[in-house]
Amino acid sequence: MENDWKGIKILIVEDVESSIMFFKSAFKLTGATILIALNGEQAIEVVKNNPDIDVILMDIHMPKMNGLEAASVIKSNNPNISIIAQTAYVLQHTAEESLNAGCDVFLKKPISLITLISTINDLIKKK
Repeated sequence: MENDWKGIKILIVEDVESSIMFFKSAFKLTGATILIALNGEQAIEVVKNNPDIDVILMDIHMPKMNGLEAASVIKSNNPNISIIAQTAYVLQHTAEESLNAGCDVFLKKPISLITLISTINDLIKKK
């Protein structure tokens, strides 16, 4: 398989069940280990317990703590983790705010599966 991600750990930070199912389905055949967090606070805890996470798919708009706040905390403690910010609620400054918070890439929902896989492959190759 072209996308052989065995040994790669991906954290999906998402509060919408249908989006979680989409990502899990998209990564099913890659061999990657998938972890889930439902908000920014949980994401920080998951990263503390799994410092070997390679890529985080971070939704921006979530309850308790939004994705940009969580990304900033995570990047300050774990600068080598790649973070992909993603949201359906895009304003003119959203992408810039995401990058300023420490995210490596910004994707607008709905995300094309081809774009998502390609983006993750690019981030993995940089490690």
